[in-house]
Amino acid sequence: YRQLNSGSDPDAALIKTLVSNSADDEGNPGPDFTFGFGMINARTAVEAMEGHHYFTDSVVNNGTSSFTIPSIPAGARQLKVMLYWADPAAQPFAPSTLVNDLDLTVTDPGGTNHLPMVLDPAPQNVNNNAVEGADHLNNIEQVVIDDPAAGNFTVSVKGYAVPEGPQAFYIAYEV
Repeated sequence: YRQLNSGSDPDAALIKTLVSNSADDEGNPGPDFTFGFGMINARTAVEAMEGHHYFTDSVVNNGTSSFTIPSIPAGARQLKVMLYWADPAAQPFAPSTLVNDLDLTVTDPGGTNHLPMVLDPAPQNVNNNAVEGADHLNNIEQVVIDDPAAGNFTVSVKGYAVPEGPQAFYIAYEV
């Protein structure tokens, strides 16, 4: 990162986003309670950094920020897109530890919207596969699209509830 950015240090949130999104999936497809996002793949993370496969911006309450992932090639096996933000600390004994809630949506070239993979935290369901849905519990969200269509994808981040904003965030993508 320093070599590519005039000696400046990377933001820790950027490194976390790149490393988490480029991990090799283990266990159930997508994130799971046993392996998280998978096994760290440092080479893939560095390649994503060198290829500038990330975006950064900020949103306010009900605001939206959009980006384009250009030219997904035909025959790609998978597209992973991750959103991460360093959320402010919650008040002691708050009913939710998530303060600012951002929502990630990835739209494919055909206009289909894809939502993040979410897990069911109920004790009897912790071994279930993650499914697409709105995530209002976590400050890291990942969309996984198997066999993506060729073309440009649109990534949108909405400030679903941002009482302490604007909220800075990072997006990383991996094909």
